[in-house]
Amino acid sequence: MSVLSNGSWSKKQWSKKQTDEKVLSVLSNIWSISIIIFVCTQILGVWKIETDVFVPLLGVSMLIQAIQYSKKNKEVAQGHLLVAILALVFSIFEFIIK
Repeated sequence: MSVLSNGSWSKKQWSKKQTDEKVLSVLSNIWSISIIIFVCTQILGVWKIETDVFVPLLGVSMLIQAIQYSKKNKEVAQGHLLVAILALVFSIFEFIIK
């Protein structure tokens, strides 16, 4: 979704998107909000999480972004895909070591 100059959401832009783009946008927003919540709880000391939770969330978020950018910009999508794979491999490797 894009923001108009007056700050309201553009319904025309949202209605032009295909269903798969809408689903990816909603999933991306959900993952982003969960990452922000985990980071805030970590900073405030409310819940001490380790990278076991945080890194896979980042990996999935980057994977969703890679899929979103695949139609618009191939180079950016490949960069996001590489980072997502590295994050997921790192989290699996870290889980095996523990």
